[in-house]
Amino acid sequence: MSEALPVLRYECDKCGACCRHLIVEADAIDVMREPRIGKADQYYSQFDVEKTIDMLREDEGRAVIIACGTACPFQAENLCSIHPTRPNVCVAFEAGGEQCQEVRAIEGLTPLEPR
Repeated sequence: MSEALPVLRYECDKCGACCRHLIVEADAIDVMREPRIGKADQYYSQFDVEKTIDMLREDEGRAVIIACGTACPFQAENLCSIHPTRPNVCVAFEAGGEQCQEVRAIEGLTPLEPR
């Protein structure tokens, strides 16, 4: 019987690299939870919240693009200004995961170490 490998746990050090380098997409649920998200996308900013939600629900391939090649507009001093209502893709982002370590390297930061 083999021993289980220990699960490494990481704690975010709030470097903000993820918010400056990742593509952040939001869906209708995200817009319902945080209505300001729709205004962050140049295309959806022309519509009110209800219209944006309807459009996202009509076509599951649609998404509000919050950040793509630029820093997230909700980032303020390396912190998320909408943290309690941030998109699900941000909620699922893992501190210390592969994407985290990649964007830290782009920023010239040392890898995040397990706690």
